[in-house]
Amino acid sequence: MRYGAVIVAAGMSTRMKQFKQLMKIGDMSIAERVIVNFRRAGVDEIVMVTGYNAENLERALKDFGITFVRNNNYETTQMFDSARLGLEKIDGKCDRVFFCPVDVPFFTDQTVTEELELMDRDDNIDVIVPECRGKDGHPLLIRGSVIPEILAHGGERGMKGAYESLPAGSVVRIQVDDEGAVIDADTRDDYRKLVDLHNERILHPLIKVSFASTSPFFGPGTVSLLKEIDRCGNVREACEKCGFSYSKGWTILKSCEERFGYTIVERQAGGQAGGTARVTDKGHDLVNAYEELEKELEEIATERFRKLMKDYQLTGEGINEDIHGQARDA
Repeated sequence: MRYGAVIVAAGMSTRMKQFKQLMKIGDMSIAERVIVNFRRAGVDEIVMVTGYNAENLERALKDFGITFVRNNNYETTQMFDSARLGLEKIDGKCDRVFFCPVDVPFFTDQTVTEELELMDRDDNIDVIVPECRGKDGHPLLIRGSVIPEILAHGGERGMKGAYESLPAGSVVRIQVDDEGAVIDADTRDDYRKLVDLHNERILHPLIKVSFASTSPFFGPGTVSLLKEIDRCGNVREACEKCGFSYSKGWTILKSCEERFGYTIVERQAGGQAGGTARVTDKGHDLVNAYEELEKELEEIATERFRKLMKDYQLTGEGINEDIHGQARDA
């Protein structure tokens, strides 16, 4: 399964009167944050559509390993025209494709993961729209096979008109607890909200979960490795993407199988490429159990953390005061 994303970043904000794509929130620009969010969720192929100030934007993002497509007519065309350029570039390369305007930088990788899991469970779903507090948000998730149908849309009502023209029942909304999915940087007030959201998220407890017997043997690195094997079907390639040597990757897998007493990765030998591999049902169950436990512990820790910070008056008001200054100046 290969995942892609199209980010539309072609326009100049008429309300902000600034090039918001490169405006900073914390230590990253708005454009950088959108890219990083997708990378964290395992999105392989990212296409960004540029237009206004394209050279500066592409230069700033040159080290992110993404593909650029320019809309040279951005001043006289609509966002859907830019979306079409990006979708044309990625069509046929990915099984699932996210779509997002560049000015929605704070959706979480959890939202991305929930969308992917829902589409993987239901073959009748072609488009998923995240919804938070009754408002449609981003990123949209599009099944790769229906991109030609969206490209054929005449452009009426933009991207929404395109996906709503698909067969009834193929477009669903998923409820997410993610305010970042519905806040864009369209106005100065929106930008201040994004800054506040950044500051709220910057100080938080970090929970690292590991399964252990006499010593830890199943943790975040193992989960990442299994997910990459699931995506590419090859242990060697998965190890490279996770930053493991091939031998270390096999050591991790064998150690887990010895401790659990069952196979979590089935493999077929095959020369220099390392053969093929697939995660077993038990392997998927392990990943699901791990992530469910991790999420529950994070929720408990976050709630307790906020209470303790309040009780002891240890607020993070002094953190990133320069960010608040940017919001005032925007």
